[in-house]
Formats: sequence, structure tokens, C-alpha cells
Amino acid sequence: MKSANFLTAIDALGGDEVPRVWSLIITVFGDLAQQNGEEIAGPVLGELLAPVGVRPEAMRVALHRLRNEGWIETSKQGRTARHALSIFGLEQSAAASEQIYGEALVADPEWHILCFASNTTSSEQTRGKTLAQRGYVKATNGIYIKNSACDDLVDDALILQGDVKNIPPWLSGSLAPNPLRAGFKQLSKTLSDLSIDPIFARELTALQTATLRTLIVHRWRKLVLKLPLVPDALFGGGFEGTQCRNQVLSILTLLERPNISDLT
Repeated sequence: MKSANFLTAIDALGGDEVPRVWSLIITVFGDLAQQNGEEIAGPVLGELLAPVGVRPEAMRVALHRLRNEGWIETSKQGRTARHALSIFGLEQSAAASEQIYGEALVADPEWHILCFASNTTSSEQTRGKTLAQRGYVKATNGIYIKNSACDDLVDDALILQGDVKNIPPWLSGSLAPNPLRAGFKQLSKTLSDLSIDPIFARELTALQTATLRTLIVHRWRKLVLKLPLVPDALFGGGFEGTQCRNQVLSILTLLERPNISDLT
């Protein structure tokens, strides 16, 4: 593949919004170095991010921030800095990976809905925070969803379980609002326009593959992590995120994750 095609892909995947460098670095490590002990040398990280327009000084500032916030640990091998996710960083990355790289969330046999009587705004906020800590997603005032069994009794709630027969727009729109749907649609169009195929993928270097994967995963994770953890069926028919997920996972399979040792 000619380098111009790689650069065209970089430009398309960059989107209209300049990514925050620290967030982009988290994506790099979450995709390439999510196992304990896996390190990326500073020069390699710089080469990986350079096509995206990340300058060395911006990378240094971002790494400093991530170290201060407990995400990254840095060691020295000779004069070369080597970076790795901290225990905290590994835990956070692992927690998000299932949603980023997994298939669509299906309904647990015991998924259920809690329905409460009308309440004051302050009481509703308190209830929402309490239920969120227990894994519930707020659909609208007084209605909460959890994709697992009801492990604790909620005395003042009507508990509903069973098959969903109809998904009204107010529910699907509350769980996945229009701006988020538009984001999925735009990423789908970008990926379709790129037409990434096996020939394209085979002609990339390992470093180019890592850079493209980083941009795809970064844009995807910014969208998918905004989705509540409820069965995909609740987002309604024709949900834009479904096609986008299929495209992302298919392309990441083509752009096989390179070994860190090959990124030279």
C-alpha cells in the first residue's frame, strides 16, 4: 500500500475534533499493552502517535499527567523511558474492554425493570445515585433497568420481568439520544468510505497498523462507553450503534493487533 493511502486513512479517522493526547495514550495502552508487565518504549510511542500530529512535548506533558493521576508507570532502561499501565490503569482498562471489544449486550434471563411512584426531584436524584451504585440504568424518572437478577428487594418498586414487546421512542431515545446515534452513524460512514480490506491491511507496517487501530478504537470507545449497560434490544430497531459495532469489530480483525516487539 502506498503511504498516501495510509495518510488518507489517518486524516479521515482523525475526525473534526482534535483528540486529547492523554486520552489517546490511554487508548494505545488499552489496545496494545493491557497485560501486566507489557511496556511501550517512549520512542516507539512517539512514532506511533506522530502521524496523528502528536508532538513530543505534548506527549511528555500527557504522560506526566497520566503518571500523576496513577494511570501510567515509567521506568528507565538505559536512557530509554519505558511506559506501562499501573495496576489502577490495568483495572480501568480491563473494565472498559468488554464493552469496547465485545459483541452486542444480550438480555440476561433475569433482567428487570423497577417502576417507582412519582417523587420529588431531590428524592429522585438520591434514589438514582443509590440505584446506579447497584448497577441500575435510569431510563426516565421512576424507571430503572438492570441487566441481571434483582438481588435485593426494593419494597416501594414494581418489578417487571419478561420479554420486551414494544420499544417506544421515549425509551430508546432516553437510553441512546440523537447526538450519540449521529456519532455512530458518522463513524460508520467514515469506515465504509475507507473500504479497509485484507489487501490494505497486509501492506501496512506493524507501526501503521497500531496507529490506525488506535484511531479506530479511540473514536469507537468515546461512543460505546456512553451507552448504558442494558440489552441492545432496548435501543430500538435499526439502532445505528449495531452497524457501527459490526464494522469496528470486523476491521479490527483485519488490522490484527501487532506485538509490541514488532513496533520498531
